[in-house]
Amino acid sequence: MWAWGVLGVIVALAMCVDVTVTGPRVHVRWEEGVSAGDREALEREHDLRRGVPDGRTWRYELGDRSQENIRALVGNVAVEDTAYIDRDTMSVGGRDVQISVWYPLSDVVDRPSELRPLRRSLWLVLAGGLLLWAARALKAGARRNVTVAVLLLVGTLAVTIPFSPSTVTMGGSADHVRSRADFESWFGGRVRFEKHLSQTLLLQVYSRLEPTDAAPERAVVELSRAATAWFLLGALAVGVMERWSVVVVRYLGLVLLAPAALMYFGWREFGYLPLSGAAFPLLFRGLRAGGSRLEAGSVLAGLGAALHGSGLVALAGTWLVAGGAPGRLGVRVERVLRALAWGTTAYLGWILIYAVVLNLRIEPSPETFSSWRPWLVDEVRERRVSAAMLSATGVRDILMSAWVVGVPLLAVALSMWRQYAYEVRTLLWYIPPSIAFLVLRWPFEGIGGGIDLVVAGFPAIYALAWVCAHDPKRTKIAAVLLISAHYAFWRVVLDDQFVPLRID
Repeated sequence: MWAWGVLGVIVALAMCVDVTVTGPRVHVRWEEGVSAGDREALEREHDLRRGVPDGRTWRYELGDRSQENIRALVGNVAVEDTAYIDRDTMSVGGRDVQISVWYPLSDVVDRPSELRPLRRSLWLVLAGGLLLWAARALKAGARRNVTVAVLLLVGTLAVTIPFSPSTVTMGGSADHVRSRADFESWFGGRVRFEKHLSQTLLLQVYSRLEPTDAAPERAVVELSRAATAWFLLGALAVGVMERWSVVVVRYLGLVLLAPAALMYFGWREFGYLPLSGAAFPLLFRGLRAGGSRLEAGSVLAGLGAALHGSGLVALAGTWLVAGGAPGRLGVRVERVLRALAWGTTAYLGWILIYAVVLNLRIEPSPETFSSWRPWLVDEVRERRVSAAMLSATGVRDILMSAWVVGVPLLAVALSMWRQYAYEVRTLLWYIPPSIAFLVLRWPFEGIGGGIDLVVAGFPAIYALAWVCAHDPKRTKIAAVLLISAHYAFWRVVLDDQFVPLRID
């Protein structure tokens, strides 16, 4: 069996290699009076192949390389001049053999070395695949040990090989850390309400650093590392809560396979901060079994909304699930009130600290353009073209965004309706805000530059992963879809066509 696998690899590699052989090239400038018919006759006479015109000069491959043929060509009265022919020896150069190798995204980067950022995807695929194997093959104690080790390894890699601003464009983050003056102009002295908690944390880190020109970038790096630690802590907490069950280990494997996990490799824009792999499992268990896990899931959603306004998507999903999940009317009302109280407190309770303790003023976003996609006609906003949803570009962007964030997993989850009706019904209440945000929201830097907002606006990926993880066959299908989504992620990030046109 292994021999067939090796043969398949060899065939696949051979298909990636393209060998092009071209005959000896010559250039012929025909006399001005030579007609098309006469030229074609002379081409046949002297075995001149694959002619390409450039005015009166034609580029050819020479079939007959004999001295007699070359001498006759050079001496023909219809030929004004030639090139790439040695007139002393009446000879031409040999055949030109070119070997080209196809590799993923070869049409958007010039050299394979420019694909080095993709190694982070490879690490996540390996880590996620290892967890899926551990869920199937190991007992509880071993599953726990392997899962903890894999999560710590991912965290270490995320810190040691973060994305570099010189290799990947991360929105407008480079402008914010160019100097202390730029950083303080953007963040200092006030709190922008749409990301009040993340900005406040960033300012607190910045204020404790040595006041040098490196301080802005160091502050951003430290906050990104804290985000990675928070993500891993949530994953470990879910594992402990579920006692390292087969389902939760499969779930964590899918979480690592999702392209959203790439954000934790030091992404400089913080739209992804609201994402939490722990929020939906806590919410689900709180709805299914009662207890305080409903409040814990609501708090995580509220904290996400405080970190960035995109977190309101998860918060809205939490409120919908609390009211829509099966139960008597009185129970549903109670759940909604609990989710509202705890989620809203975690979202807005910080404002008093900003005003009273830190003496910071709170301001709305300085953006003066609409962040929603137009419907039918492209619009120019802040010198960038916002493609209409129903235009070819708009549809393309929405479909690529859906691929990146894992929307195809919805079909997999829906196929589980009969066996896992409660899980799927809960998912269907949770997912509408994510779908709406994905379709309607227009990232200012395009889906390429604003990829953090694209993944942040779809917290339903964790709900989809949670449902799919309940079935081993569906887990495998979901894993394949998420691995394919890494290609979509890099296509969007590296291809300039996913950056909106700029009108100067």
